[in-house]
Amino acid sequence: MSDDVLGRRVRPSPEVVSSRMGDTGVLVHLQTNRIFELNATGVRIWELLGEGRGLDDVEKVLQQEFEGDPGQLRADLLSLIDALERERLINDDRGQ
Repeated sequence: MSDDVLGRRVRPSPEVVSSRMGDTGVLVHLQTNRIFELNATGVRIWELLGEGRGLDDVEKVLQQEFEGDPGQLRADLLSLIDALERERLINDDRGQ
């Protein structure tokens, strides 16, 4: 993840509702009715984005809360952010 990407701040779209079910979660885009399932790491990322944290801060929190290779956590974070953007579940907060 480059410094530029780490500095990004994204937020959940207001057109998305979320529900946590134990360690997993579900996102529903109200415009498309598409459902997106999240694992435990994904749920935590979603929560952190909802708190208004930047991606650099999200990465730091994940490294503190989850065991595992930091490089893999970073790759998982990037992969999820890409998927959430493709599904229009998050909006870029750059410049706001």
